[in-house]
Amino acid sequence: MYMRIVWGKILPGKWDEFNAAFKTAMAKRGNLKGLKNHWLARDQNDPDAGYSITLWDSEEAMRAFWDSDKRKEIMAPLEPFYVNQFTTTHCEVTYEMVS
Repeated sequence: MYMRIVWGKILPGKWDEFNAAFKTAMAKRGNLKGLKNHWLARDQNDPDAGYSITLWDSEEAMRAFWDSDKRKEIMAPLEPFYVNQFTTTHCEVTYEMVS
């Protein structure tokens, strides 16, 4: 499995609006081949920052979506919230504990 972790900042005081727009965008996205799970997490130390974490069956599925025009279309409504401070990390999952 593969994980993509994006940390980013949004405009100050806009988390609730961003969160609503994010949920709407993800609903429009629908099911994606290879996507196992997706989380949005707000940073407890910085209320204007958070993480988008996706879990994928394969690196190919992960990269295919992130390099696609569909992703650009889905994410476009979120762009007005960004302040261009972000990092992206790709990880290979080497251990998983299911409770």
